[in-house]
Amino acid sequence: MINRELASEVKGLMPSRVRDTDVNTPVSMWNEMDRLRGKPEETAVVIFRTRGCAWYDFTSCSMCGYFNDVNTLVGTENLMKQIDRLGDFLDGQKILKVFTSGSFLDRREIPEEAVIYFLKTIGGKVEKLLIESRTEFITGKTLDLISKSGISARIAVGVESTDDTIIRESVNKGTNFRKFVDAAKKVRETGMEFRSYLLLKPPFLSEELSVRDAIKSATDCAPYSTDISVNPMNIQRNTLVESLWKKGRYRPPWLWSVARVLLECESLPVEVLSYPTGGNSDRGAHNNTRDPELLKLIYDASLNQNFDALREYVGKADLREYHAYLEAEGSMPEPMDMNARIKMLKSGAVHF
Repeated sequence: MINRELASEVKGLMPSRVRDTDVNTPVSMWNEMDRLRGKPEETAVVIFRTRGCAWYDFTSCSMCGYFNDVNTLVGTENLMKQIDRLGDFLDGQKILKVFTSGSFLDRREIPEEAVIYFLKTIGGKVEKLLIESRTEFITGKTLDLISKSGISARIAVGVESTDDTIIRESVNKGTNFRKFVDAAKKVRETGMEFRSYLLLKPPFLSEELSVRDAIKSATDCAPYSTDISVNPMNIQRNTLVESLWKKGRYRPPWLWSVARVLLECESLPVEVLSYPTGGNSDRGAHNNTRDPELLKLIYDASLNQNFDALREYVGKADLREYHAYLEAEGSMPEPMDMNARIKMLKSGAVHF
């Protein structure tokens, strides 16, 4: 199930969970566009500050830095005050996405009393809800409150990859594809919808292998999903991925790779989308030459589920640099950020 050596290394990078932060205020709230009802719509987003993901008690996923926002002192009353802040923030938005740095369905993290208060607060305001959970908290009991609330809901799960070896040796998620399938079936049996999150370019995978894995994983997830969100790696603080990146041993995916995955998955029987967090930054998906037009086309194609303009742009592009990178990386004993390693070599900071 897990690689204990990898899990221990990830754990060693995590900061203390004791924080001097406001337990009564969400981490953040904002509006963005998403398509949870088959069309682009303004969507409210909230990140509740909680005591954190249950997986943090043991270790963490190799790329996840959401533990940076947790506070172990958050209790039910604090969550209710955060929910009040959300209620004040909502101003006509009919779609709401909820993040918690963990699992909304984990009753240790979001107690039932807080869930009931949350549903009462957004009732009559929100028509579509998206919440996230790890697979182990998706049960008939935890789904019951949501499914009977009268609010149309979509449950999102970070599948990351359907290759159990990648999950164990790279992502360190402590789960497997069978558990994902079981969880998805439980959600769909309630009449609720299901979003699958896939990770593009987990650590230790080459760019080409990561693209192939994302395409295969999307194909594997399609029968169980309402939609699939392909999440290109963005480098978060205090994570294994950040540690590798700082040493020149990891490069975030190219935007060309994001486009490839979307175009290859266009024919799947479910919607496939990607909103690259930190796109065109050093810590997010980017080409060597920053390409704001390509990033915009990826967003537009995802929101509108029309890939014609993206396909035309890729078809006319000069991809020789990208293909040269794929070929060079494929010949190396391990993936690395070649530009970063060359800079380190010239500065004397590293030796090949």
